[in-house]
This record gives sequence, C-alpha cells and structure tokens, in this order.
Amino acid sequence: MENKYDHKAIEPKWQKYWEEKGTFKAIDGDKRPKFYALDMFAYPSGDGLHAGHPRSYTATDIFARYYRMKGFNVLRPIGWDAFGLPAENYAIKVGKPPAETTRANIIRFTGQVKAFGFAYDWSREIDTSIPDYYKWTQWIFRVLYENGYAYQKEAYANWCPKDQTVLANEQVVNGCCERCGARVEQKKLKQWFFKITDFADKLIQGLDKVDWPESTKTGQRNWIGKSEGATIKFQVPITNNQIEVFTTRVDTLFGATYLVLAPEHELVGKLATPERKTAVDKYVADAQLKSNLDRMVAKEKTGVFTGSYAINPATKKEIPIWIADYVLIDYGTGAIMAVPAHDERDFEFAKKFDLPVVRVIKSDEQFYAGHGELMNSGEFDGQNSAEAAAKMAKKFGGTVAVQYKLHDWLISRQRYWGAPIPIVYLADGTTQSVAVEDLPVRLPEDIDFKPTGESPLTKSKTFQAGMEEKYGKGARRESDTMDTFVCSSWYFLRYCDPHNNKEFAGAKSLKYWMPVDLYIGGAEHTNGHLLYARFITKVLHRLGYLDFDEPFSKLRHQGLILGPDGEKMSKSRGNVINPDELITQYGADTVRMYEMFMGPFDQSITWDTNGVSGVRKFLDRVYRIIDERANKAGSQTDSIHGLIKKITEDIEAMKFNTAVSSFMEFINEAGRDDSNNWLNDFVKLLNPFAPHLAEELWQSALGQQGSVADSEWPRFDSAKAKSATVTIAVQEKGKLRGTVEVPAGTAEKEVLAVIQRDEKLKKIADTAAKHIFVKDRIINFI
Repeated sequence: MENKYDHKAIEPKWQKYWEEKGTFKAIDGDKRPKFYALDMFAYPSGDGLHAGHPRSYTATDIFARYYRMKGFNVLRPIGWDAFGLPAENYAIKVGKPPAETTRANIIRFTGQVKAFGFAYDWSREIDTSIPDYYKWTQWIFRVLYENGYAYQKEAYANWCPKDQTVLANEQVVNGCCERCGARVEQKKLKQWFFKITDFADKLIQGLDKVDWPESTKTGQRNWIGKSEGATIKFQVPITNNQIEVFTTRVDTLFGATYLVLAPEHELVGKLATPERKTAVDKYVADAQLKSNLDRMVAKEKTGVFTGSYAINPATKKEIPIWIADYVLIDYGTGAIMAVPAHDERDFEFAKKFDLPVVRVIKSDEQFYAGHGELMNSGEFDGQNSAEAAAKMAKKFGGTVAVQYKLHDWLISRQRYWGAPIPIVYLADGTTQSVAVEDLPVRLPEDIDFKPTGESPLTKSKTFQAGMEEKYGKGARRESDTMDTFVCSSWYFLRYCDPHNNKEFAGAKSLKYWMPVDLYIGGAEHTNGHLLYARFITKVLHRLGYLDFDEPFSKLRHQGLILGPDGEKMSKSRGNVINPDELITQYGADTVRMYEMFMGPFDQSITWDTNGVSGVRKFLDRVYRIIDERANKAGSQTDSIHGLIKKITEDIEAMKFNTAVSSFMEFINEAGRDDSNNWLNDFVKLLNPFAPHLAEELWQSALGQQGSVADSEWPRFDSAKAKSATVTIAVQEKGKLRGTVEVPAGTAEKEVLAVIQRDEKLKKIADTAAKHIFVKDRIINFI
C-alpha cells in the first residue's frame, strides 16, 4: 500500500471491482432471509444532486451493507421518477424534448450516485418515462377503472395558471403551486379521479400495523380526517327545500342560530332573494378564485346573507342562511349548522356579522367547545351533552353518519410529460379502457409540448391514429396524462421483478421481497406519495394481486441539510453545496461519514465545511494506523468488543452520529498503544460507513481474500464489551438531563465533544458557567 490515502485512485478502483463482481446483486428466492432497503424515488432534475441528497442515501446504504454482513439477501434497487411538471418545464426552458433532457439528467445523476459507492443493484434500474414501465402504470389505471375505483366527473380543481394544469390538493402549498409558486385558482373541469375515499378506514387502521414515526401517522390520520356525527335536515319554507347538514355535535342543535352553505352549494341560486342576488353572485364569483387551502386557513372570515331563512328543527325558530367560503362543498354536505357559543370559528363569524349566540352547555367561558351539562335545550336540560347526542339525533330525524376530510385523488394532468390515460371516448359519449394487448399507449413525438391550458396530446395526429378503425367512428383517445404520483405509487413493486414483460411483477418475486423492510425519505411526502402508495397497495390487495396491504414495514425520515447560512439549499440563495466538488477534494467516504456525523439523523443540520476536513483527517489516521500495524506484532485490547456493541446498537437505532463519534474515540485510544488484535473487526465495522477505505484496508493492507462486503459482521463478548464502555451521566445543577456512552477512560475533552453533538445536551453545556467532571461516571454543568 502507498503511505498516502489517495481517494482519487482508491474509490474508482473499488467501484469498478464491485460492478464487475456483481457484489450487490440481489438473488430472487435465495434461502437467506431477505432485507429490502429502499430510498424514496429519485427525481432526476436538471440541477443534479446537492449535498443534502446523499444523507438519506447513505443511511439506507449503511443498513444495506450491515444486513448483508449479517447474512441477509439484500435488495437495494435504484430508479428514476422521470415524468412530471419539473422535467417538462426544464425541457421547455432549454428548448429540447423532455425525453432528451430527462435522459441526459439521468446519465448525470447516475454518475453522481455511483461516485458515492452506494451498494445498489443496478440490474434492477427502472425509469418511469419509458414504455416498458408506464405500460404497467396504465395497466394499474385500467384495473382501477374496470373495478370502479377510477371514474370521471366535472369538478372544481386547483388550477395553476403558470404551468397551465390541474394540481392535487397535496400539490398546493400555502395557496400556491408547489412547483412554480404561482397563486392557484379554482377551475371547473372534467377530471379523472381514483376512489381513495373507499379506503379511508383501511388507511387509518393500517397505520397501527407499521413502524413509522408517530408524527407521520398523525399527519395521515389528520389528513384523512375521519369525523363521526349525524346529518340533520333544516326546512326552508320560502323554497320548500331542505338543507341537510353534517355535524359532529348534534347535542348543540338547540344552539344553532344560523346556517352556512359553501358558495358552490346547489341551492345557493334558489336561496338568494332578489334584493340579495347581486351580492350573493359576486361573493360566489370571488370564492372561485381561491383554492380550498386559502379558504381553510384564512384568518378573516367572510360571508354573505342570502335573504332566506331555515327552521331549526329543535327550537322551531327561523335562523338566517348565509354563504361563506370557509365551508367546503366536498366535505360533509357542503352546509353546516353554526353554533357560535360552542365553536370558535362560528363564534368569530357571529361576532363579525352580529348574529345571535345561544349557550346550550353550562360554562363560564365566552364560548366552550367541550361537553357538559345541557341548558336552553328543552327536555334535554340537565343531561350530559355527550350522552344526550344520540337521543337528540333520533328525536329530530338525524341520521348517524361518518365523514372524511380526504378527497378522491385527482389524477388528470393537461400536460405532455406523463403516462397517457388509457381511455377511449366512443361516439355515444361513453368511455372504455384500452385493451391490455394494446398497452402501452405511447406518448407521441409530433407535438408542441408548451402549455396552453389543454393537453398537448390533443394536437397530435399520430396519437389518435387507428382509433376509429378499432373502436368505431368518432372514437378518440383521452388526451390527459396521469399525475406523476401514480408512477411512484407502485415502483417498489416493480423492483421485485423489473424485467417481467407479462405482468407488473410476478407473484413469486412479490411474495419473496415485499413488503419493504426499511424505507427512508422526507417527511414532506406524508400526505402525498406515502398515502398514494398505501392506497394503490390496498387496491391491488383487495383485488387479489398482492398478499399484503401495507407496502413499507418501517419508515424513517431524514432531517434537512441546510446551507452554511442556515437556510434551505437553493440556487437562488447561492448556498448549494456541490457533492461533485466535495468528492473531488475529500473523497466519497469522507462526505458519507461527515453527513452521518453532523448530528441526529432525523434533525435538520447546518453544513460546515470545517467538519468535512475533520472527518477526512480521521480517515487518514485510520488508514495510517491500520497500514502500519497490519503486519507487526502488537499488544491485545478488549476495547474492540465495546466498539462492536456500540456500532451495532447505533446502526439499529439510526444513531449514526454517535457511531462515527465512537469510531473516532476508539482510534484516539488505540493511538496511545500498539495493539493490533482489533484491525479486522474495526475494518468490518467501518465498511457500511466508509466502504472504499474499508475495502482497500481489508484486501490490500490486511491481505484478506474477497470483499469485506461479504465478510461476517463481528460479534462481541458481552462481558468484555461492558468493561470497555461506560455510561456518563450528564447533569445540570445536579439534575440528570441525559447520558452519553463512551469508551472507558475517555478524557474530559472528548466527553465534551460528544455532548456537543447532542442538540439537547449541547444547549445545557453552552449555557453553563462551569462544569465538574468525574472520569467514567459523571459530568455536572453549573
């Protein structure tokens, strides 16, 4: 070996070795236990990777290599979520077809990803924009359509005026398009939907079966928004109509002093009296310019009186009927009964428009949303409100009902770069799905893909060719494409059997590999991709195509890596860290290890290039010490047992930062003696974190045969491990605030360094005037 650790020579050398040997190729049906480790689908943008991307990829890689060494048959695939608006907009910007720019981006991404030495099985690589993949996306649409889970209707949709396309609710952020930032409008269009609401209860129940962050589970439960209550009908004498409302608090019916309808409610036109019609029409028109999210989060409540009244079935009194945009047509019945004494939103509205407030539950508060003793409620006075609800509903003709905030998934897009929807419109106005043997419906190339408000496919002559011959005169294809989330809602299934041209994946392969054992990606996908993937899995399970109904057994989120200025990395801020430059200067292993060392994996951390230099110096020292001691006689030490135990536990707990810290502490201690009985085990432990260096040390310095990736994960002696590590109590003015685990005999300075890498303990240390340290026992900040 050379005395100098030359990453520019070592890293490409071992990447080539792994590729030629097929080291990380997963084997279908192998007798070993399987472990399916997956990163969230990569989108190949024109900007390439930035330093934040490898954080999650490295964590997954650590698990993949670790489980491989533990004797598992590991599947770690990679592919590209290549369709969608960003790719199309980038193509428009540079004036080239999306297929050309996307392919170029994938080539760039592939080079960047390979430079990190991730243990991917490249033989399973997929690309959602090629016909061999989107044929099966279209097949899934067809299965949903034929079984009643895909349907078309005219509805108001979120419309991006800049991108000229429809957006799902999950793609609207603070009233703006998440892609381009334009203010989203409401537009009535005929759209295709997936009936995700049919699975609302299953989606809630399934969360109890998976190992996911509780915040993510809560986020999905809240998004689905299950509400149990009752529907009540209010008579409108002037029109002889009834207004049906859904309420979760039928026990407060006697306190309902007005009704509020969504601007889109079908009765609005009938209820507006002549003198109120102009005001009502204007309000309805203004509401159409707002997205549902804008309406929900608006702090100032707006509304307009229709001029009509309804009869409260409990009090028999007339109550005014209002229209307000905080009531949404697609939740409940699109109408609510307002009880301002016991609902904060209703209370604010009543105050603004001087509407009556009638208390029906005893309380000293101005408004009270809880349960209690009923008052001003006729025969129900004195009863507990919760217990009286069912009796009140029955007496006044209420019907028990369940409502959800979740809406059906709108999947139509009026853009080019997506999977065409496999539907044919017949001359009589009916629709039918494209026959299986005619899939895929390919994207045409004779188009101008610039946005005009309707799909570019409508202008293609080749796209409609042969339709009338096969389906009859007047037949034409659907010209909308699918939301790219449809492509990513099943990709994890395709990885199990990516070259199958007869079905989306074979039953045998699915049974062997699924579900995914570890899925790592951003928490921002909670109510988008993660929900849609669960829905598609549940549909295919219900229809008998899958024998499981939850795709991801364990899910973990990484925190963001912020720019050096503490802000999210973006080109506009000029704070993007380029991983290509980092790898050139420091090496992939250094970048991998630094990103794991920065702080707790699930927390956002600010980039610090000085920290990168520190990790590189550590790896240089590892290289030098092991190279020097590999072929020399040396003393023995039991401390390696403590390190094996610590690294093993930290990987399982995803405490990668403390694992790296333990490596550093061990090398510091080892540098004080001439021990060498730990070399082989140390290199094995290092492999998941710094695989190139580990491979070089394993084969070149230690003279081992075969790849370190194929070696067995080291075992520790519990008695020796216990004596090799100690737990330091961290106190603040004598009160225990936490603990840190370090090798026995760790110096005060190094204990303080470990504490600095724990966000909670760091704050205590930084604000203390002084501290008292007792080696191997305690540190007390005062």
